[in-house]
Amino acid sequence: MEILGSLTSTVVELLIVPIRRSVSRVFNCSRNVQSLRTHLDELSGTEKRVLHSVEEARNRIEDIEDDVGKWLASVNVITDKASRVFEDEDKAKKRCFMGLFPNVTRRYKFSTKIESIAEEVVKINHRGRFDRVSYLPARRGIGDRSLKDYEAFESRRPVLDEILEALKDDDVDLVGVYGMAGVGKTTLVKKVAEQVKAGRIFDVVVQAVVSQTPNLRKIQGEIADGLGLKLDAETDSGRADFLYERLKRETKVLVILDDIWERLELDDVGIPSGSDYRGCKILMTSRDRNVLSRGMVTEKVFWLQVLPENEAWNLFKKTAGDVVKYPDLQLVAVEVAKRCAGLPILIVTVARALKDGDLSEWKDALGRLKRFDKDEMDSQVYSDLALELSYDSLKGEEIRISRLNRSLDVVLRGRGYTM
Repeated sequence: MEILGSLTSTVVELLIVPIRRSVSRVFNCSRNVQSLRTHLDELSGTEKRVLHSVEEARNRIEDIEDDVGKWLASVNVITDKASRVFEDEDKAKKRCFMGLFPNVTRRYKFSTKIESIAEEVVKINHRGRFDRVSYLPARRGIGDRSLKDYEAFESRRPVLDEILEALKDDDVDLVGVYGMAGVGKTTLVKKVAEQVKAGRIFDVVVQAVVSQTPNLRKIQGEIADGLGLKLDAETDSGRADFLYERLKRETKVLVILDDIWERLELDDVGIPSGSDYRGCKILMTSRDRNVLSRGMVTEKVFWLQVLPENEAWNLFKKTAGDVVKYPDLQLVAVEVAKRCAGLPILIVTVARALKDGDLSEWKDALGRLKRFDKDEMDSQVYSDLALELSYDSLKGEEIRISRLNRSLDVVLRGRGYTM
């Protein structure tokens, strides 16, 4: 009897519960409609908050998370779906039998759709509680690829190590490297960038070339490119504000300003520094120590000297190839290498230019280089020579001696010398 009673109770429950639910949907149709409208209002409020966060993120030039975009799309879908169902509300309210009774079938179907949509709206609203809606875009920076042509000169290891130590010092914000044009300052700071990124001393490293005639927008643009940032502001100050806010969002960032000739106002560029923001450090290069120590008030300044004779000769041999092994060329080659004054850019340029030359071309080049007495002539002549050769001669893989001669002529004439 107990088993029979239990079965009877179960059968009744299975029959009664669905009937009760169906009846409830018919008679609570209006209440279900109001409930859905309330849930839709709550979803609309959540959507507005998310859209405000998205707009702020876009103003900061950040990328929007994929799930945020998908969520916003789902809000549009469910809202449209609810709107279409509401259009059937009047039909569901129509009565039958001369208006004496409600149309049960229509009300039941309508109320069932309303309940289903309301459940979906609640779930979507819950998923819209994002901790964050955006992320910083991928940063290209520099130092992402190894310096294939970097020469690890032993004489430069101490300077490299000292620069790295200075950048690790929490009390140092500005670090400078000075030396003649063509001595390798740019190559050195790129190596620094590579190592600080590999050692995770900085999260991102960006670089800009300042030059003798600074172009503020170009400097800002180069830094922005390294950050993956698009500067849409029309004015320099507006771009500086964007850059400033973006840099301050980085926990540890190194900004390299290459080839500074005179004081550069960091605020005008949009670079935070000093007590303004300790997470940003600046590494600068210049030909003139005074520009760094007095103009930029740099706390740590390092001198990059020319290569010692043995390293200069090794670099020259490596670049010129087997040609320097020929007895009739070797003596001339040694003298040519010495006349390059330990400047890597000049050594590489001249060695490449003479690589396929015959003895007469080597002797001719030596005669021209002898016009430059590195002990008596000021360093600016050598600096100009290095820059002229690097610009003119390093454009192709095969460099002919005529181009070298033309470069030498240009530099000498500019300094009042005749060939």
